Amino acid sequence: MSPQEIQKLKSTIYQKVEDLDNESALQMVEEAVTAYSSSSQKEILDELTPEQLLCLQQSISQAKKGETISNDEVKQKAKEWLSK
Repeated sequence: MSPQEIQKLKSTIYQKVEDLDNESALQMVEEAVTAYSSSSQKEILDELTPEQLLCLQQSISQAKKGETISNDEVKQKAKEWLSK
């Protein structure tokens, strides 16, 4: 990714965070930024088992292919499952 693309991505992220009013979402963003900006991030990855790393790589691959479901779908499925 070029420096210009990185700067554009940062600007997009800054704007989205600025527009967030949901306290829970803001806390999650803060936790993610803290985790990725700390040196302990590498340590976490080093502690994963080969099976966990494989699952993580598969998940990333699926997300890149657009093979995801929305948070609303997850909530709906959980609601249906819990009502059984």
